[in-house]
Amino acid sequence: MKQLLILLSLAILVGGCATIDHTANIEQPINRQTIVGVGDVVLRVNKQRNLENAFGKADIFGRKTNEGFSELRFAGVEKTGEVVLYRKDVQIVTNETTMSRTPLSTTTGSSNSTISGNYQAAGNVGTVNANARNNYSSTALSPTSDFHVVVPAETIPIRLAVGETKVPMEGYIVEIINAAPNSLEYKITKY
Repeated sequence: MKQLLILLSLAILVGGCATIDHTANIEQPINRQTIVGVGDVVLRVNKQRNLENAFGKADIFGRKTNEGFSELRFAGVEKTGEVVLYRKDVQIVTNETTMSRTPLSTTTGSSNSTISGNYQAAGNVGTVNANARNNYSSTALSPTSDFHVVVPAETIPIRLAVGETKVPMEGYIVEIINAAPNSLEYKITKY
């Protein structure tokens, strides 16, 4: 009965694991007018994915690892009226998994005892022999080494012609409301 419960619990845990999910979250508010100055971040999209467990599924505790970001900055307005933005995409490649974050530790032990004896009934004389043997081992494995490599990124200039007001990026639209030489007023919506 106990073994059946353990097997059922393991089956639920393994079967209940979700697939690896890649997420993107922004730091700026959505559907709200915002104003920034030259050099400020207009939109930053942080990218993550679930840590992979030993079965190739998502970590049951919801732990995530960083996969990089995409960023859009306001660079100013040209004399021609063009709004200048700079986009930078940084990708992080990693082998990080649940196994690289969680160390493994196992402990085993055993004990063998043998007692044998002789007793003679002639008086109070007797002989007793005893042997005892104990075996014990402990194993602690450190987590596997993980790595995070930042893929070199180039900054891409984006120039919006006079009258052009929308910039799509990573599932969002940045809509320019008003652009001045030292400030940009905009709104972000999700598409």
